[in-house]
Amino acid sequence: MINFQFEKLDSIDSTNDYLVRELEKGNIIKDKIVVTKHQTNGHGSKGRSFASPKDVGIYFSMLHFYKDKKELEFITQKVAVAIYKTFKEIFGIEFAIKWVNDLYYHDKKVCGILCRNLIKYNAVIIGVGIDLFRNDNIPDDIKDIAGYIFEDKEDLIKTLDNNTKLYKDSCTVKNIKEDFKSLKIEGIVINDQELWEPDQ
Repeated sequence: MINFQFEKLDSIDSTNDYLVRELEKGNIIKDKIVVTKHQTNGHGSKGRSFASPKDVGIYFSMLHFYKDKKELEFITQKVAVAIYKTFKEIFGIEFAIKWVNDLYYHDKKVCGILCRNLIKYNAVIIGVGIDLFRNDNIPDDIKDIAGYIFEDKEDLIKTLDNNTKLYKDSCTVKNIKEDFKSLKIEGIVINDQELWEPDQ
């Protein structure tokens, strides 16, 4: 299991670019995750931008120092499958994976993955953007393909609560968290660090 340092930012140009800048400055010496609710210059595949509006999604990048290039084999596909399994296990939601870096829900794109190999540093950055909530201000150029997973935060909690009932003797957050090590009723966590939490 990889232990990541963790940093949560309210807003940033790009979590991917931020990690590169910090790495080049010598500020990162171990694996790290940076997460935000808003990106002003998110990156998609093939040089495209990735719309990352505030408070409707979760956007994060993971920097991993690898010892063997074999760790990079099928890395984008592995991340896609991991996200698929996570949402299926926690929420009972099944995505369709469009190889190699997009996940779809109800025929709309709800997640994009961008991997960046920094050979000079023997490091890889895995960027993930997940469109959690309905957004009525989607840019015109992606309106036909962009989707969302939940109507709002209440829908997220309701979906989570309904799926919880499928597990025998797992009707408490504590029990489920022990099972999956990645869940809170209030939000979504990695390594016990909240990636999303509701407004107070």
